[in-house]
Formats: sequence, C-alpha cells, structure tokens
Amino acid sequence: MNFILAIIFEMRIKQWTKNLFVFAAPLFHGTLFNLSYFIPTITVFFAFCILSSSVYFINDIFDVEKDKLNPKKQNRPIAKGTISKKFAWTFAIILFVVSTLISASLNLQILVLLFSYFAINILYTIKLKHVVIIDVFIIAYGFLARSFAGAIATNITLTPWFLLCVFFLSIFLALGKRRHELNAVEENKIEKGREVLKFYSVEFIDQLTTIVTSSLIICYALFTMDNNTKNNDLLPLTIPLVIYGLFYYLYLIRIKKDGGAPDEILYKARPILAVVLLYILMIIGIRNL
Repeated sequence: MNFILAIIFEMRIKQWTKNLFVFAAPLFHGTLFNLSYFIPTITVFFAFCILSSSVYFINDIFDVEKDKLNPKKQNRPIAKGTISKKFAWTFAIILFVVSTLISASLNLQILVLLFSYFAINILYTIKLKHVVIIDVFIIAYGFLARSFAGAIATNITLTPWFLLCVFFLSIFLALGKRRHELNAVEENKIEKGREVLKFYSVEFIDQLTTIVTSSLIICYALFTMDNNTKNNDLLPLTIPLVIYGLFYYLYLIRIKKDGGAPDEILYKARPILAVVLLYILMIIGIRNL
C-alpha cells in the first residue's frame, strides 16, 4: 500500500460523517446557509475531523495486537505494519496540534471542549471502552460535544429536548454497533471481539435499545412541539420520517444483522440515506418559511 494512501486510510475519512453533528444547531436554527454562521461551523467541523483522526491513530496504536486477529481490522496500516508506531505517534501529535490551533482561532470554549473530547477519548481507548455501559455513554458524549461545539461557535442556544434527542440517538447507534459486534463473535465471524462484549448479551442490548428508542421518539416529539423551538408549527410533520428511520435501522441490526458501522450504513442502506436527505430538506424548508 502506498504510504500516503496508508496515512489517508488510517485517518478514516469516511468516519468524518460523525462530525456533521456540528451542523445540527445552525440547521435547526435556520441559519445554516448564513455565512456568519456557516464559516465558524465549517471551521469547527474540520477541527473535529482532524482531532478524531488523531484519536484513531492513537486507538490503533494501543489496539494493534488485537486488530491483527480481527479479519476486518487486520488490514489497517498500523496493524499491517505499513505505518510504524513511532510515525503513528508523531502524526497523531501533529494532527492534535493542528486541531488545537484551528479551535483556538475561534474561542476558548471551543478549545476546552475539544480538549475534553480528546481526553475522554484517550481514556476510552486506554480503559473506559472495557467498562460496561460507560463505553456506550462515552460514544454518546462525543456526539453531544459535536452538537455543543456547533452551537458555541455560532452562539446558538440549544433546547434541553434537542440535547436529549442527540443523547438518545447516540446511545441508539452505539447499542446497534455493540449488537452487531456481539453477533459477529457469537457466529464466529471474528476470532475475538471487544473485551467489554463479555458483559453484554443480545437480549440485554435489545432491552436497552427498546428503552432508548422509546425515549428518543418521545423527546423528539416534545422537541417539535416545544414553544422554544423556532418555527415549530410544521416540525411535527417530520415525526413519521424519524420513526421510519429508527424502525428501519432496527430492522437492519436485528433482522439483517447489519449496522456495525453507522457511518457505512449511511452509504450502503438507500432507505436510510433517503430518509436522512429528505429529513434535512424538510428541516431546511420549515426553518426558512
């Protein structure tokens, strides 16, 4: 593998789609295409993209021996030996510094938020990903941090219902990922999964998913009807679309036994992609009436 391509592969650019959550605040505020809002938001987006790539490098350094045993991960450049650990550490530090400089150009709050995101993810890599339930909450924090960063950069106030929606959606996706990994181990598709999987069972994850799905739907419905939500008269029209998207994702992870990588599902599952695009168009339309 070409060395430059190996670096790009290790940065996991496809997973940068997770950082699109920084656009949530201006999207729902109806100011996404206003340059005074868009420029700081896109700046935060790239800061998170670069920082998350730094985290991926560090994670793969720590997990190199385990990744060699995983058919899906053994071709990662660090596990394969294309990128040395020494270079990986150096490049991870460079990415961290670049992200820090970008976030510092905005304001101190963004800088602190990105530092906390980085620190928590490093703790997750070293220890917390092996702690049952906490591992899922850490993933949820990442999405909340992105949403907060987008709001802070544009001085937009997020409603409690919106934050709860982001939190429960994050938990929902994280549980789907854990269920897929657990199925892969039980069906001997991979030799060894995450250590934390020994504390989970399919039944337990399904129970948690049911609770989280119900909570998410209720919170979203209340968000669309909240008087503090801008132009909320037509927002309830998006509820059926959200429910369909959640139900179809449940179909993928429970019936099709897919959903191990939510970012990939966005590309591969056309119904999910169609729902996301239609939903965004509806929000843009409603917010600009």
